[in-house]
Amino acid sequence: MKHISFYKNLFWQYGLQGLRYIFPLLLVPYLTRVLGTDSYAVYAYVLSFMGIIQTIADFGFTLSGTKGVVKKRDDTISVSQLVGAITFARLLLLAFLVAVVLVASYFIPIMSENLTYVMLAFVGVSLRALLPDFVFQGYEQMGPLTTRYFVSKGLTVALSFLFVKTPEDLLLVAIADIAGGIVGLIWSFLAMRRLFRVWISFPSIQATLCELRTSAIYCISNVSSSLFSGFTTIIIGLAITDKSSIAFWSLTLTTVNAVQALYTPITNSLYPHMLNSSDYSFAKKLALMALPVLLIGTLAYCYLSKPIMLLLGGTEYVAGARIMCLVSPVLLFSFYSMLIGWPVLGAMGYVKELTTSTVFTGLINIATLMCLYLSDRADIEAICFVRWATDALLLASRSYYIRKIRASQNGISH
Repeated sequence: MKHISFYKNLFWQYGLQGLRYIFPLLLVPYLTRVLGTDSYAVYAYVLSFMGIIQTIADFGFTLSGTKGVVKKRDDTISVSQLVGAITFARLLLLAFLVAVVLVASYFIPIMSENLTYVMLAFVGVSLRALLPDFVFQGYEQMGPLTTRYFVSKGLTVALSFLFVKTPEDLLLVAIADIAGGIVGLIWSFLAMRRLFRVWISFPSIQATLCELRTSAIYCISNVSSSLFSGFTTIIIGLAITDKSSIAFWSLTLTTVNAVQALYTPITNSLYPHMLNSSDYSFAKKLALMALPVLLIGTLAYCYLSKPIMLLLGGTEYVAGARIMCLVSPVLLFSFYSMLIGWPVLGAMGYVKELTTSTVFTGLINIATLMCLYLSDRADIEAICFVRWATDALLLASRSYYIRKIRASQNGISH
C-alpha cells in the first residue's frame, strides 16, 4: 500500500493523543483534591506559563529538524550531526530562557513566592525540549513516541499518586515530572540509536547558529499563532464585563481546542509523509474525504452544545451553548488551514509564504478586535464572529498561495 507509513503513523498519533487526554483526566482531579486551592493555583499557573516557555524552547526545531532528517536520512553521520547541532542550539536557547523565567518570576508574585517550584518546573520543560522527536518524524516512525509518552507520563502520574499527599508536597509534583522527563529523554535517544543508528555528533558553533537561523522562521509562524490567539483573550478581559460570558467563552474555547487536538495527529503524520513522498494529490484526497466528516461533526457540535456545556460546567453553563454554536465554523476552517499549512506549503518549501499568511491574518485579527474595542462594539457575539472569520481568512490566504504556486509551476512546465 502506497501510503501505509502515513496510516500507521496516524494510528500511533491518535494513540498518543488519546493518552494525552487520559493521563490529565487521572492526574488533575487527584491534584485538585490533595493540593488544595492555594497550591493547585500555583501548579496551574506555572503549568500555563511553562507552556509558553516550551513553545519558545521548541523554536520550530521539530519542523525544521524533520525536514533536515528527510533530506539526509540515508546518511546517518549527517543526521547525527544535525541532531548534535539542534541539541546544542536547544541548550543555548534554554540558557537564555532560564534568565527569562527568573526575570518573570521577579515581577509575578505567585512565581516569586514559589521560585523553587518554578525552577523545578523549568527543568521538566527543558527535558521535554531536548527530546529528538524530529528524528522519528523524519524517518516516519511515530510508534516509539507513543510508547515513550506512555512510559514517561505513566511514571510521572504513578509517582504523584504515591508521594503527593498534602499541599506541602507541591515540589514533589515537579520532581515526579522531572523523573518522567529523564526516563523519556533516555528512552528516546536509545530508541533513536537502536532504530536508525543515529546518535549525537556535536558540530561547530557555526553549524549550531545555522540551525538557529533556519528554525527561526518556523518559530515565528508558531509563536505568532499563539500570540494572536492570546490577544483575543486579552480583549475579552478588557471589554466583557459579564463574568458569565467570560466563563462561557473560556469553556467554549476548551471544547474547540479539544476538537482541534483531533486534527493534530493528521497534520503531524502528513507533514513528514509529504516531505518524503511529495504526493500532494494524496493531501487533496484527504481534504475531500474529510469534508463530510467535518460538516457532520460541526453540526453535531452545535446540536450537542447544551449537553456538552451541562457535562463540563453544570447547569449554570447551559446558557453558554449559544456561544458554542456561534463559534462552530472555526472547526471547519481551522482543519483546512492546518492541512494546507505545514503538511502542504511547509513540505513544499514555502515556509516564508506560510509564515506570511499567519502574520497577515493575525494582524488583521488584532486590528479588527481593536476597532471593535475602541468603538465599544466588542461584545461576545462580535468576538465569536472575528474568531472564526480569522480562520476563514487564514484558509483563504493559504489557498491563494497554493493557487499561485501551482500557476507558476504550470507556467514553467509549459
